[in-house]
Amino acid sequence: MVRHAKVGDISRIAEILVFGKRVAYRPIFQDDVGSFLKLQVGDIIRELEDNPCLLAHILLYDDGIVKGVINYKDYPGNGRNDEIEICDFYVEPFFKRQGIGQKLIKYACYEAKRKQKKKIYLQVIESNETARKFYELSGFTNNYRKLPIEDTKVMTVGYEKEI
Repeated sequence: MVRHAKVGDISRIAEILVFGKRVAYRPIFQDDVGSFLKLQVGDIIRELEDNPCLLAHILLYDDGIVKGVINYKDYPGNGRNDEIEICDFYVEPFFKRQGIGQKLIKYACYEAKRKQKKKIYLQVIESNETARKFYELSGFTNNYRKLPIEDTKVMTVGYEKEI
């Protein structure tokens, strides 16, 4: 089932985010310092403990074990009232290809609609064909908005979905 995150989930959220980022980005960036020194579970735990309000925008797939995380941003009051942005979306690698990602995306769309949003958008690394195909199969379209990742030659491309 998909549910909202709670304080008791913080350590598991941090584990999934760190491991997911390492698995996804280490092969692309070849950056051991960033992947293994800068990216630390403890730092994410402290950030979430110090700012528990951040949990309000984190959805979890939990069937007795938290297996996936979506973190989104809502932008009320700054001209982007009708959209949310998916910032982090990871399924524990051991549990991929079990429909967990689809359930998380579907629930994120439900949440957006419930909040009277009209669009969900995200940026994905341009060369990440697996993620791009997943989003396209989930009803997202490429909006061709490309952005560079700071201090790299890696580009991201935007995807969006009308709700």
